[in-house]
Amino acid sequence: MVTAMQFSLNNNWIELAPDTRAAVERMGPFAQHALFLMCCQQAMQVAGGNPPDAENPLVTKGFSLERNLIDTQDIAELRAMIDAHADGPARGFTPTSQDPGFNIAWRDQDKGRAAEILHKAFSGAVASTIQGFLGSNFLIRSVTGGRLFPSEQQTISYQWHRDGEVPHQIHVILYLTDVSGERGSTEVIPLEDTIAIAQAGYDFPPVEGRKSDLSAEFSEAGRPFAPYHVEAKAGDALVFTPTRVLHRGVQPVNGARDALIAVILPSPLPWDKFLGRNVQNMFREAHSLNIASDPFAGYDPRWQVDRMPHWVKEFKLAPPDWGAGATL
Repeated sequence: MVTAMQFSLNNNWIELAPDTRAAVERMGPFAQHALFLMCCQQAMQVAGGNPPDAENPLVTKGFSLERNLIDTQDIAELRAMIDAHADGPARGFTPTSQDPGFNIAWRDQDKGRAAEILHKAFSGAVASTIQGFLGSNFLIRSVTGGRLFPSEQQTISYQWHRDGEVPHQIHVILYLTDVSGERGSTEVIPLEDTIAIAQAGYDFPPVEGRKSDLSAEFSEAGRPFAPYHVEAKAGDALVFTPTRVLHRGVQPVNGARDALIAVILPSPLPWDKFLGRNVQNMFREAHSLNIASDPFAGYDPRWQVDRMPHWVKEFKLAPPDWGAGATL
């Protein structure tokens, strides 16, 4: 049980008091990430910020669609970065059912401008939604950019799943092309239905057990199978909690889908300040497994993760026996 975990802010990061570090070292990765969120929440509230908002859409539904975040010039510039990869490292790429798209290797000369566009996209509604869910500051941990093509069969990422990740991790998909039934999209099962389906047995299935049709599971749960299908314009973004809601990508039938995907985690430092510090490190070809990192060491890789605790599967953000937790 966590009681009176003492910490301070040192060099804009959470530093645990020496007499509590040993207790934290005995925790598993999921509990450490939960404690780090609690520390960030208390730091935010001490600075005059608000606690988590129980009516936030990420709390009630697990997702939110934000509109008109960037303009046509911003979209054109980001798509040109994807085009540069298609004409260079990905020249000759042929999409297949197993490999229907590519992520770009970001050029150093593009990272600064991409960060400026991300700043515009996150300012306002996106940042407000994220902070309302977390009750803390946050950082953009990593960003990928890619192009997805049609294929004859859905790959495993395009079947229903929840990510085995940090329970409060947030993903932001910034669409650079219009998305619809034919142009590639994203589908999400709202939190209430995801909980019902988890109770019916479809929780964190192994990769080989993922399905594209959950009609039988919904029927067993006594609910209609009616996933939310994202209809969006270029410049819109889906903000969602991938560990808490079932989701899947929908591959395009015609044309290609371009998008950026940003991974969000708690931080004691405001997101826009961290953005300026992390320009050279956050643009990647693939996202890391963040549950395997140490949040108290700046999310440096640390863990080998082989087990998910029950409280994560029960849609909680912290162990149920914890009290008030971290205190300044």
